[in-house]
Amino acid sequence: MVKKKSYLNVYLGTVKEPWVDYCNTLGKKPGAAIKEAIEQQLAKAEANFQPKTYRQTESVKEPKERFEILLTTSEKAAIKDRASTERCSMRRWIVDAIRTGLTHEPQFSMSEIDALGESNYQLLALGRNLNQIARRLNEGHYEPVTVERIDALSRLIDKHTDIVSDAIRASLERWSLE
Repeated sequence: MVKKKSYLNVYLGTVKEPWVDYCNTLGKKPGAAIKEAIEQQLAKAEANFQPKTYRQTESVKEPKERFEILLTTSEKAAIKDRASTERCSMRRWIVDAIRTGLTHEPQFSMSEIDALGESNYQLLALGRNLNQIARRLNEGHYEPVTVERIDALSRLIDKHTDIVSDAIRASLERWSLE
């Protein structure tokens, strides 16, 4: 097992003397004060960059509260256009945008959900094919693995990765501004 060193060497140059004097007024050793400052910065960074988690189950629905916002005509038109493209209401699109901002997790549109559902169906079919081959081999039966079967499985994998890539790209592009 390799022991990690937990020391940090820092060249302070001309600020060392004022730093030592400052720490003496606080009654702290300079190294302890630096460690404390680093811990405070890390705690602050963790608090600022920790995404909120949002999970709502059907059994426990949190009540909704009305919140109004004012948009310019062009903002409203852009939201209407995006919501139409993603086959959802303007309200749903705005809520998804807010959730994405709060949680840093994607909120998929209906077309993306459809695409991912089809992709998962194809992936499950691929898994069934591989399980059938493995079962036959484990039973001691010779299972001819032909080039055609490998090509078919490869096409399924390619189709799956294309669908998932498109959904990911659409999700990322949804939030970029032009």
